[in-house]
Amino acid sequence: MHAVQVQKRSVRRLMAGGLAAALGATVLAPPVSAAPPAAAGTGAATEAARAAAAAERTGQRVEVLSARTELTQVFAKPSGGFVAETAAVPQRVRQTDGSWADVDLTLRRDGAGGFRPAVSPADVRFSAGGRGPATTLTSGGKSLTLSWPGELPAPVVSGDAATYPEVLPGVDLVLRATHTGFTHVLTVKTPQAAANPALREIRFDLGGDVRVRRDADGSLRALAGAAEVARSAPAEMWDSTTTSATGRSVAGKSSAAGPGAGARTAPVATAIDAAGDLVLRPTPALLDPARASFPVYIDPAWSAGASRWAYATNNNSTNSDLTSARVGKDSGSGVIYRSYFEFPISALRGKHIESAYVQMRLDHSFSCGSTPTYMYRSAGIASTPRTAWAPTLSTLQASASSHANESPGCIDSPQPDMTVNFTGSGVTAGLSSALTSGMTAITYGFCACSDSSGTGESTLDRWKKFIPANAKLVVDYDSLPGQPTALEVGGQACVTGDRVALATPPTLSAVFPDDDAGQTLQTAYELLEIPASGSYDSSTPRLTPPAGSAVTAGARSTTAPVTGVLGGKAYAWRARSTDPAPYGLLSPWSAWCEFTVDDTPPTVTVDPVTNPAPPGQFYTYKLRSPDPDVVMFRYGWTSPPTEEAEAGTTLGYPGKTVSVTLTTPAYGTNTLYVAAVDSAGNVGYGSLVVQVDPPAAG
Repeated sequence: MHAVQVQKRSVRRLMAGGLAAALGATVLAPPVSAAPPAAAGTGAATEAARAAAAAERTGQRVEVLSARTELTQVFAKPSGGFVAETAAVPQRVRQTDGSWADVDLTLRRDGAGGFRPAVSPADVRFSAGGRGPATTLTSGGKSLTLSWPGELPAPVVSGDAATYPEVLPGVDLVLRATHTGFTHVLTVKTPQAAANPALREIRFDLGGDVRVRRDADGSLRALAGAAEVARSAPAEMWDSTTTSATGRSVAGKSSAAGPGAGARTAPVATAIDAAGDLVLRPTPALLDPARASFPVYIDPAWSAGASRWAYATNNNSTNSDLTSARVGKDSGSGVIYRSYFEFPISALRGKHIESAYVQMRLDHSFSCGSTPTYMYRSAGIASTPRTAWAPTLSTLQASASSHANESPGCIDSPQPDMTVNFTGSGVTAGLSSALTSGMTAITYGFCACSDSSGTGESTLDRWKKFIPANAKLVVDYDSLPGQPTALEVGGQACVTGDRVALATPPTLSAVFPDDDAGQTLQTAYELLEIPASGSYDSSTPRLTPPAGSAVTAGARSTTAPVTGVLGGKAYAWRARSTDPAPYGLLSPWSAWCEFTVDDTPPTVTVDPVTNPAPPGQFYTYKLRSPDPDVVMFRYGWTSPPTEEAEAGTTLGYPGKTVSVTLTTPAYGTNTLYVAAVDSAGNVGYGSLVVQVDPPAAG
């Protein structure tokens, strides 16, 4: 005989294991912001954080060295945020040891007896004399060589130029290193030298890994297969005239580096002969002593890479002096110039642009007093160094007045170079718009015209020359805080489309990213009760959320437990952050995370399936709960039970069940303790008294 008695009791507890550890650690904790890792990182974000901290500490801007490129430098500001300075002409070169060195085109002896620029973006080498290539330009592992047909004398080296004297009577060959390659200029020093028939058709041997192709406009391209190793703009020649068409003396003398302001210029015809070599045919009129002032210079320039600036002339004439970017009407030739500069902006994508301006360095102006120059957004540069009179001047971004006359005609002559800043809200708005539209570079056109149709462009007082290597786009920016990620509620990960069930009011937690590592962000939260419809929007009433706190960018922040939430209700929350002054930028809101508070323990019963058997023999029981969110049963002969079985379903029963088989510990009265655990961690307890009669005596 046996008797069965079931006793039920309900006690609210948390699920053992991971959930208990997570909730137990956070339920009673105050708001916490995780500290950054103790070990110092070496990434760009870590270095930016160090720079920002150093700038705040010292009151001076500090460079973020990991952000340095050949064109760009980034500095952390003492007041917060960063400033990026981007040039159009390479400013520095990465060395083999990973360091950077400022561009220095001064020629130095190399280990093979030739000459190389000390620090150059272009891999170029000049001969020390004799036979063989006069210069070798290497790009992408492929080389272009250029040789003088005869033996070269030893050069006279000064700065960036190697001068090979008397390659023809009265003619020097000048090889000069540039930021992107080299120029080879024949300096015809006297009228007698100009009479030499050899100057009517000049040949250079071309070699290396390339074939050279002449384009329709006279430009040259050195190709290794389909890859361009180098290119040359249409060749030009110029003389040494120093007066304008009106007879006025003008500043700047011609040299092998380029024509002076008053120089007469003419094109040089080019051809590639059957042997693949370069043939130059100068314009005879500019070698005529009756028309030209000597020396006369004959030049094509080679570049190993695409330039980020170009000039345009209203008559599509070529200018070989690339040391200046011109705007307005040339006082010597009467040609009208515009100049275009392209700045890469990919690194600014996703940033808040507080302000932006373009800085130029004025080398010379026709006027003694300040006159305006205008900066427009323009279409991209089609070709370099000369582009057709085509890039559209679209939106006027800024104008600036300046003067730096170097001629002797001003009271304060010669006037020094002048820094000119093209500033204003239009520059900032234009850059922001370009970034929003996904552009990777922005191009500005500079002219003497007060509107895009050219008004005022022929006014001589607006004629100016700027130094291309000093052109910069200066941007004051801050990184927008990123959308919070890795949301957790009550220590459990939030999953889109699911609601996390919790037994107690939970903590809220998220990771708050920001590219400006090291910044201290302020967190904030929104909390709402989900309507019965299951839908909510900006008009759904908000509840009082837990207080936010300060958190280091990229770290996790956890709130105190939420208050005012009730059992049986569903809620949703989201988070965002604000970065520090001076900008106070807001991150996007995170995704919503939904949860329910379920503090009702589930019901559990247990029934024997087979009759109680003597100790040592198996005995089957069925554990049941009508609550469909039960995930686990526990059972055992001691309290609380510790053996676990996953809850399942049985056909025809709406709740959860499981069958377990175990042996009765002893004859007499035994108690089987059971528990049901729901998805929120609530635990409901029950028990079954099992009576096993001892065997009859005898």
